[in-house]
Amino acid sequence: MRYLLIPENNSLSHVAKCLAIREALLGKGHDVLIAVNRKHSLFLYRIGVDCHILPDIQEIDGAAFPTTLWFKHPQRFTACVQEEVAFLKNYKPDRILGIFRFTSKASAQVAGIPFDSLICGCMLPDSAEVLGFAAGETGIDLQRENLKGFFQYAAEKTSMALVSLGLDKIKDIRCMLKGDRTFLWDFPEFFPIKLDESTTHVGPIANSQWFSDSIGIEWTKNSKNPLAMITFGTCTISLPVAERITSVLLNMGYDVLIAAGGQPEMLSIKPREARVMYYSFAPLHKILPHTSLLICHGGQMTVFQAIGHQIPVVVMPFQPEQAHNGVCLERLGCGCRLIPPQPFRQNPGVYSDALDRMSDTEIKSKISLLTGASQTRERLAAVKQLLEGYNGAETLAGLLEES
Repeated sequence: MRYLLIPENNSLSHVAKCLAIREALLGKGHDVLIAVNRKHSLFLYRIGVDCHILPDIQEIDGAAFPTTLWFKHPQRFTACVQEEVAFLKNYKPDRILGIFRFTSKASAQVAGIPFDSLICGCMLPDSAEVLGFAAGETGIDLQRENLKGFFQYAAEKTSMALVSLGLDKIKDIRCMLKGDRTFLWDFPEFFPIKLDESTTHVGPIANSQWFSDSIGIEWTKNSKNPLAMITFGTCTISLPVAERITSVLLNMGYDVLIAAGGQPEMLSIKPREARVMYYSFAPLHKILPHTSLLICHGGQMTVFQAIGHQIPVVVMPFQPEQAHNGVCLERLGCGCRLIPPQPFRQNPGVYSDALDRMSDTEIKSKISLLTGASQTRERLAAVKQLLEGYNGAETLAGLLEES
């Protein structure tokens, strides 16, 4: 069969999931093509993977999370769909898999091609949880209204495009993330939700085709200090946040590894000293076995790799979905949120502002309470065993064959 994989381009992690699924499908003898924007095509070409270039509504602002600008101009949504449809009619895939992609469901419907999707549970339209907040926390009602307003606004604008394409209107933009079959890359213990018959957990999807720096890791093995890794993924840059957390960790006796996610700005973090190592792209599978603590943005791909190695995770988020992964980690007993929950209205600065209001002593206390608790170690061991029962890419490839 011929499969087309199309990710949203706000994060390289979506492209990485495509690579893992592609490898699994190729292993079963299928033809597979990945379609990305021009920026991410350079990443794929660098690792020797052919791809097709398609525009994306995300390119209007390059944001790391869905913004009002993505949906403000219905004609842009329509134009992206029309380019996708033109390519679909030429390429003629048997099935399309969209990874957190808002336009491809419409494209598949217009072209008459079966469409499946891969997303996380918290972005299902059926989810009743409020992103970034646990039940009863201060600010949850305001956050609920903010998110509801965004989902409805994006749906109204998108519906204008859908009608122009001869398709039905929607009431919630998250409906565009569901397919004929919807696959979830998280797992029910992480995000509990009642699923309909078309939705299936496949579990975490990790990619092995990821280039990384050739810098050796012997220093991580030889140091007497515990190692803490800081990474904010492939699309978030916050030097002041990273520099402050680095200083706190050094003061706590950690060596620090900065994983920059390919962002050169992150390589200029200070202080520059022997106890801090910098990677443009870090080989996580080699480094995590030697890591004692991860402080990250809360991206699920990174989080799942860490807890799979029994590493406690502290989440410093920059958008609500990431903040909610911190909530899920706390519920699971494997991590914590570094900052208090913040109502969000397209304003990532609320998270760094919240960190600015914390003292170094408060930051140290958050970290120490997590890493020093025997319950954390017990929960990490239990979840590691749970994750060993998943093989997300292979499972998804098998399900895609059942069409």
